[in-house]
Amino acid sequence: MRFPSLARPRSLATQLFAVQAVLIAVVVAGYALFTYLSDGRQAEDAAARHATAVARSIADSPSVRAAIHTPDPTGELQPYAVRVMRDTNVDFVTIMNPSGIRWTHPDEKQIGRHFLGRIAPARHGRTFTETYTGTLGASVRAVTPVEENGRVIGLVSAGIKVEAISARVQEQVTALLGWPAGPCCWARSAPM
Repeated sequence: MRFPSLARPRSLATQLFAVQAVLIAVVVAGYALFTYLSDGRQAEDAAARHATAVARSIADSPSVRAAIHTPDPTGELQPYAVRVMRDTNVDFVTIMNPSGIRWTHPDEKQIGRHFLGRIAPARHGRTFTETYTGTLGASVRAVTPVEENGRVIGLVSAGIKVEAISARVQEQVTALLGWPAGPCCWARSAPM
């Protein structure tokens, strides 16, 4: 003996809508993964360009060159570095002597200590970027020379923490994933 099904058969429109919703979800998930991977690389590249621009601006500043020649470079450079960090949205600005001894740092206990990371290219007059884990954690950073009359008189490093870059990418992907949820949820609640 067969019992009649208590569930109503779904209409063709409902079935088509369900298939469309699944397809949209799969496409959006695939696109989100692609976006996350490619945006992560693009975000790091953008952070490297931003850090380079900030570091070069500092290195080109006549007031920085003048402060390097004072008896107490830290006294003049530390407040300047803190202002630049705040105004340019970078996580650190480290100004140091050509040997890599810090005159500035966001953590004042690190002033007078040796910079962590490479400085050799900058000591030879070349700006470069790297991703390195220093005292503040992993960061994308630029290091550039402060030059005067053809010689390197100091170095500047500016950087953005990798976690800050990742958070920005995550926000973008979350917004991307949230976009299709709105229409799907609205459509499910609409009367048929």
